[in-house]
Amino acid sequence: MAAETQYTANTGIVIISSANSNLDGTGTLGTVLTGASNGTLVKTVTIKAAGTVTQGVVRLFITGGGVTRLIEEIEIPNRTPSADEPAFEYTLNCDYKLQSGYVLKAAPQNAETFNIIAQGLDWAYYATSVRPESTNYT
Repeated sequence: MAAETQYTANTGIVIISSANSNLDGTGTLGTVLTGASNGTLVKTVTIKAAGTVTQGVVRLFITGGGVTRLIEEIEIPNRTPSADEPAFEYTLNCDYKLQSGYVLKAAPQNAETFNIIAQGLDWAYYATSVRPESTNYT
């Protein structure tokens, strides 16, 4: 019997504020999202400053299997929010796959506060309701 895939929304949110200039994944990292038992597809990551920010970067890492890898650096410009100037915000469209137990983490270069929001899809395989067009007969 053919198996189909079911996706379930999985949103991860973390607040990061500890300065970390390391590129190797050491130091303080915030855990954004963990891969589900069959894996998780991270569709977007939004970085939203919680106040004034200065020139720097926010780094994204994936940890798992005993290894931490730098996967993305998002440049942060100088920004002072005011009545007519919003706080810094950037959404990265990424489509990263997290294997089961692998973790998406983030760290700011400077000691400034950011909200990191990852929108992901956990997938599961099931065979309880198979569409006829997905079944192969031989």
